Amino acid sequence: MTAAHPAPCPAFSCCLPLSIADSDSEGARIIGGRDCRNGSRPYQVALLRNGRIYCGGSLIAPKWVLTAAHCSRRISSLRVHLGDYNLWMKEPTEQIRRIRNFFVHPEYNLRLRDNDFMLLELDKPALLNSYVNTINLATRCPSPGTRCSVSGWGTIESPQRQFPAIMQCADLYSVSQTRCQATYRGRITENMFCAGVEQGGLSSCKGDSGGPLVCNGQLQGVVSWGKSVCALPGQPRVYANVCKAVQWVRSTIGRKFSTQKNKWTQN
Repeated sequence: MTAAHPAPCPAFSCCLPLSIADSDSEGARIIGGRDCRNGSRPYQVALLRNGRIYCGGSLIAPKWVLTAAHCSRRISSLRVHLGDYNLWMKEPTEQIRRIRNFFVHPEYNLRLRDNDFMLLELDKPALLNSYVNTINLATRCPSPGTRCSVSGWGTIESPQRQFPAIMQCADLYSVSQTRCQATYRGRITENMFCAGVEQGGLSSCKGDSGGPLVCNGQLQGVVSWGKSVCALPGQPRVYANVCKAVQWVRSTIGRKFSTQKNKWTQN
């Protein structure tokens, strides 16, 4: 993410220049962003492989993280970092968890990146505090022109890669489905939406995949895909549409909790 402070743009013309290679499962990073304020994104999760950023995610319950289904490659090798700010330092606020189980959306389509959702069950609950906390899911789909915030440790350059130590943040705007469809030639389903800034220079990118797009204080989108070069003018990025996955998320978590509760009762 590269830092820039976009001027407000008209509701139907906002477009995010976010670009992740469609076939790349490692995700996207923020171009043109700025250093987030420490502790301002307590729901932000970093999925690390061998100490390096692989994908982002959002803590939606003490034992559950919502991320992108395309981040599932070699998932057993990932470590879930909560409360991190500077990935290059050991911080007193950070909590590290392993992945006990994962659940890919049953209608996920790898080729189309449709329903790009995955739930991670942590090996033990997060300890909630001012640096580690949950975020609510958006139950209403985004209106065009809504101001949102994306965050993560993805690359701050594209097509070159330069990964930052400090969590990056950027303000983006949701784009109408008509404009989104026109940009991606009919590949956009109801389970996706676009967000960005028309002038470019600001976008999620490689390493940000699975991370949060937050609108009106709720998790509205999951960083999903885009063009291979990030932050080009008039090229918004595509986000998995959280409002379409709320029922699946709740039923999956509820089913798992019910199963565990029955086991405890039987014991």
